[in-house]
Amino acid sequence: MQRVAPHPWRLAGDDHSTTVANCGQIGAMASANSPIGLRGERARAKVRWRRRCSIGLIGVLIMAAGCSSHSGGGASEGSAPTTAKSMPARTVARPSGPSKSCDTKPAAKAGTSNESLVSDGVSRAYQLVIPDDYDGTKPYALVFALHSLSVPNTVVFAASGFAAMESSYRFITVSPGAPPDAKTPYWNAAPVADNYDVTFLTALLDHLERTLCIDTGRVASIGMSNGAQMSSLLACRIGDRLRGIGLISGVEYNRPCDSPPVPVIAFHGAKDPIVPYAGGGLNSVTIANQNYYHGKLPAGTPKPPGVDASMRGWASHNGCAATPTETDVAANVVHRTWKDCRAATELYVVTDGGHAWPGMCFPGMEQTLGACTQNIDATKVMFAFIFGKPDR
Repeated sequence: MQRVAPHPWRLAGDDHSTTVANCGQIGAMASANSPIGLRGERARAKVRWRRRCSIGLIGVLIMAAGCSSHSGGGASEGSAPTTAKSMPARTVARPSGPSKSCDTKPAAKAGTSNESLVSDGVSRAYQLVIPDDYDGTKPYALVFALHSLSVPNTVVFAASGFAAMESSYRFITVSPGAPPDAKTPYWNAAPVADNYDVTFLTALLDHLERTLCIDTGRVASIGMSNGAQMSSLLACRIGDRLRGIGLISGVEYNRPCDSPPVPVIAFHGAKDPIVPYAGGGLNSVTIANQNYYHGKLPAGTPKPPGVDASMRGWASHNGCAATPTETDVAANVVHRTWKDCRAATELYVVTDGGHAWPGMCFPGMEQTLGACTQNIDATKVMFAFIFGKPDR
């Protein structure tokens, strides 16, 4: 791997019982993947995980409380269900232009609203955050903000630092939710042929392009953990409709991947205890199997690779040179950039990092999920990577 000399850079109303329920899954994974051989040690590991999960629940509640601080006002009930550091030098040009609903009167109201869309006969919830200056005449970018396992979709906007981006970029955020019968919020991000979540998210994109003034060439999907896994799958299934994807603690490259090249930026902690850097843990197939297939995965479903193998897959998919350039951007952050790509491909490795969103660190969470760094602001980096220079 080519090394570059270091340089200084520092970028600066839900049922939360599902989070508690998921602690059992996380604790089981921690115990099963532990090299500890003694039964007593495994038992003590489970106790530690249960204690840590209670701290994690507090963190989720804090994040949920922050949702009401958006400048667009409180969430409304919404409408009835509808059927249905630098910019990349090389990126695929997506067809850009206003969606069909631009100039349609009346325009959608600014603010935060909770809506629903019927997909495959099931009413699926989603939250919309529309900036105050949206009037339906100027096309806005659209960002899919995909929740992590066990995290309600209604806390994603606040927990991801998207509000701070509104002063620099014109964009609408959509945070889709899990099926209503799910015991815990999750995505079926397994690379199976008949995937109901891919169907839902594609239908939701169609619906939003029909009802909002969207720049169809500025649609992105960003997520953490299971949300990053789902974004990875979307890039393989509907990559021709995405300007780029931003992946926190969950990059995957699962074949088949038939989309054209898609800009990819990923972040992962080298010491992630939930989605380990080398692979395994709560990857997309494990989550789908635990929550939906229950041991009856479709035959031939591939096992997701680790971070390095996934990034090699994306680099190959995007036509990049095989060997990336490595740059130390902070004492604990390494930036890998692949060259000669048809679509920009980048990875940030937090060398001491856990299962965390760089730049969005919450009190108490590090005891559960590992170290979180403030030496890089992943949200700012992703927006610059995907959308380029600020448009405000």
